[in-house]
Amino acid sequence: MSEQEQRYDRLASRLAMLVSRLFMGETLSVRQLAQEFGVSERTVQRDLRERLRYIDTEYTGGSFRLRDARGPFRTNSDIIRFAQITRVAHYFPALDPKLLSVLLDSGQDSPCIIWNTPPRQAPALFGGFQVIIQAIISSRRIHFLHHGHHQSAVAPYRLICLEGEWYLTAVTGERIQVFTLSAISDVVMTIGGFTRSSHIRRIFEDPRFIQALPHFQYISGLIRE
Repeated sequence: MSEQEQRYDRLASRLAMLVSRLFMGETLSVRQLAQEFGVSERTVQRDLRERLRYIDTEYTGGSFRLRDARGPFRTNSDIIRFAQITRVAHYFPALDPKLLSVLLDSGQDSPCIIWNTPPRQAPALFGGFQVIIQAIISSRRIHFLHHGHHQSAVAPYRLICLEGEWYLTAVTGERIQVFTLSAISDVVMTIGGFTRSSHIRRIFEDPRFIQALPHFQYISGLIRE
């Protein structure tokens, strides 16, 4: 392949990558792209302004994006963030754009399966699950029924799925609590907020605590006796 053909091949690959990432909803930094492709910022600007001029992009603060990319697009960063917050990321050596491209762009059957016991009962689409998630994110207390018993001013920390069951880890007063999600009903988010304790958060993230979730009520009962 001649030098000119190699140059055209690199240009075609670069443009294809830019188009793909724009239509995935990414905001493309000119400086970062120049470093990634090993070209000048002026070359990247020419790619996006001239060679891809028929794509409706907008330029703000040194970055390009599609004008209508504020819609339902999700980027690689969103996917990686979701994997991190759901603790799926640790199953992979590294969730970088290259690996995501291999996993998501393949037309073949999935190359990987992460098998976990599915929930015995999927949470209802419009029910306590979503309210609890919103309360956790906004650090708001909740009221609900658990096995028919009223629970007031509960500070929800995290929903954890273990062995086919969802558990709500929370604090009432100064006491750690665990509630089985399938037994929770009538969830109401209050206007009262709470401040998360870093110590309690570390307890809820401890693998030993998580593995003991199905037995928490039994162990707590023994301690109180």
